[in-house]
Amino acid sequence: MTWRPLPTLHPGALPRVALPRPTTLQRNLLLDLSSAVGMGTTLAVVGAILPSAARRGGLDPIGLAALAALPFLASLLSLVAGRIGPRTPGRLALVRAGGAAALLLVLITPDPALIALATFTFWTAFALGVPLQQRLWAAIYPSAERGRLLGIVGTGRFAAGTVALLVFGLAAGTSSWLGIVALVAIVGAVSALAIGRLSLPDDATSAGFGAAESIRTVLRRPMLRRIATAQLVFGAGLVAGPALIAMVQVDRLGLGIDDIAMAGLTGYATTTISFGLWGRLASRTDPLITITAGATLGAFGMAVFALAPDFGSVMLATALLGAAGAAIDVSWPLLIAEHAAHEEQGAAAAGLNAIMGLRGLVVPFLVVAPIQVGLADETAGLLICVLATATGALLYLRIVGRARVARLGRMGGAKLLQSRPAKALMPASSSSG
Repeated sequence: MTWRPLPTLHPGALPRVALPRPTTLQRNLLLDLSSAVGMGTTLAVVGAILPSAARRGGLDPIGLAALAALPFLASLLSLVAGRIGPRTPGRLALVRAGGAAALLLVLITPDPALIALATFTFWTAFALGVPLQQRLWAAIYPSAERGRLLGIVGTGRFAAGTVALLVFGLAAGTSSWLGIVALVAIVGAVSALAIGRLSLPDDATSAGFGAAESIRTVLRRPMLRRIATAQLVFGAGLVAGPALIAMVQVDRLGLGIDDIAMAGLTGYATTTISFGLWGRLASRTDPLITITAGATLGAFGMAVFALAPDFGSVMLATALLGAAGAAIDVSWPLLIAEHAAHEEQGAAAAGLNAIMGLRGLVVPFLVVAPIQVGLADETAGLLICVLATATGALLYLRIVGRARVARLGRMGGAKLLQSRPAKALMPASSSSG
């Protein structure tokens, strides 16, 4: 038997495999997802860590209420986002990168005043980008797949936040948490730049609009008015939540930063797991159904926090609020896209964001003021929040019922027209005798 040497293969002789180029939709999804990773890491620290860190730094209840109100003060700037906010993806990327980088201010010293300044700068950058972000999602994602694709983006955002909180929880007990905040700020700033590379149709960038036009866009759409009312009431029970929850965690239960990070991790993990499921459900059914389910879970979560006797109850409450937040976050842009014309979506998003911001600017102080002067405690404040969230959930349920009745009425009318003979649909002719 004769052995023959194997042929020598040269790189030039290898066949060239042409890999398919990603479609525009796939590329935009990857860029949106990359930007969402940075947003998720920064949101995790701003929402789950900084309020309790400020409380441990000596911030009093009314100061916590002010810290809780800062995102909503920033949301009021949505009214002028049509004039001063970003109108292209590139400018949106720069604004959000600057907001994430503002968290580096905490490195100077973990003073509550600097925490508040960093938080306000971050939320201002976020609020100014809301109208353009709404139009971008409507432009790059087809309506039939929008819920599912936003579910993927949201899953990536909260998965990144989950990882950030996991690292935070593991390292908080052994090293300074300020270093992790710095790392999160850098990751958030770099990732935010990805959204500037989106490929868009010519009409996707945000047109200019004024504050009055933002509010009028919401008020002249009946469904948007009803949704805004329900969210105003429901969200009134949530906006004071960060201040009251921080008091439960620090004052009532004496939790350390590592325990607080683990609780936040639980909420983010629940949000991550449920976000895609809510997105698919919203696409297959109706975002009104998913936002109603989220409001109901949110009411239960606040009730558990109000009566939480131990760390396990905090974990359960945070998980419920995480699932509720996922349902609301994925449903909100879908409802705007469904009930506002394409050219009005930026203005509608700005108007709704500003209305919610005004609510959030007032309610935390109303709830926390009695606690500050010693007339109530955090339990009483949280029970008031439970009443508001439950009422909001009932309002959403009523909207779903009205929409279903209207849909059945339209279907019944269509069937009636189809069942009548053609002659019956003709106008009666006048007889001369």
